[in-house]
Amino acid sequence: MRFSIYLNPQTRGAEEDVPIIRTTIDQAVRATRAGVQGIALTEHHFSGYNTYGNNFMLASHLSSQVPDDTMFLLAVAVPTLHNPMRLAQSCNLLDIITRGNLIVGFAAGGSPVEYAGLGRDPSVRHEQMMHNLEVMERALDKKPDDPPYEWSTAFEQGSLRTRIMPAAYHASRPKFARATQNDEGVVWTGRKGWYLFTARETADVIGPRFKLYAEALAEAGHDQACIEERLDWSLVQKQVIVRETDEEAVAFARARMEEMGAHQKKNFTMTGDIKDSAHLKSVVGVSPQNPDEFLQRAMIVGSPATVAEQINAFAEAEVRHMSLLFNFGFMTAEESGRSLDLFLDEVLPRFGTAPAPSDN
Repeated sequence: MRFSIYLNPQTRGAEEDVPIIRTTIDQAVRATRAGVQGIALTEHHFSGYNTYGNNFMLASHLSSQVPDDTMFLLAVAVPTLHNPMRLAQSCNLLDIITRGNLIVGFAAGGSPVEYAGLGRDPSVRHEQMMHNLEVMERALDKKPDDPPYEWSTAFEQGSLRTRIMPAAYHASRPKFARATQNDEGVVWTGRKGWYLFTARETADVIGPRFKLYAEALAEAGHDQACIEERLDWSLVQKQVIVRETDEEAVAFARARMEEMGAHQKKNFTMTGDIKDSAHLKSVVGVSPQNPDEFLQRAMIVGSPATVAEQINAFAEAEVRHMSLLFNFGFMTAEESGRSLDLFLDEVLPRFGTAPAPSDN
């Protein structure tokens, strides 16, 4: 099992933004220097989620502060919210900055607040995601001497006369992934040869999902070395709380879910006039507004021994990589740091990675 630290802190107001981002940076550096192999960064805007907003920019900032072989995983970028030419350029530049240690994941997103703020129509988010990905891929493949590539999306259009520059680190494009929760998306991802990002389910559901993905990779003609490498870095995301006892961890988790659920509900009340906003309330799957279900499907909670046992259930389901979120639900730096430290000191070594010696 390998691990990434997933960075998606929430903020309640402008006064919290700077310290939260400083904590986010400090925890990413601490985790990777202790043996966590990747950093996963997501994309959210205006909604109180993902305080830093721009995952490309934060990955660039972190790349020089963490071990050289740290893998960066954008989980995810939302194509519909980007100009596809600029998205292609950003992917390639970040691939260079990270020395090719980059997997860019894509998904349709789900927050009506974000779509409204960026002038997008959420009712066509899935169709436009697929269309924008096609536009971006064609742009990445274009050679300078090819005829101009005339492109358009639901929101803009253009003509690419030369090529996307810069080129990626060692190929025409970085490694790509798709985040999905359904079988159709899993099969599409495997056939493309992309990495699979998924979340918010129990090991007994995730295991068959990864088996289906491996089968789709094989049926598409990818060789065994390729399949093994894709399985190594495809991921399952979980929110994690570690405390000295199970009882303390569960009580703290429920308090965090109460705050998260109230914040989420408040955000959705601001979007009643946005097309398709009612449907978008459910696209994230299980919600902290349903705490028992969220605790079971989206979280790993308990003492170090219990957390290790829950992670091992995913290892037994042949999951090789988990992306773990420690700072969420409006935690203080001390509260999230406590979970992270217990994980690094008492859980991570059980999976073959010992913490690095202290600098002190």
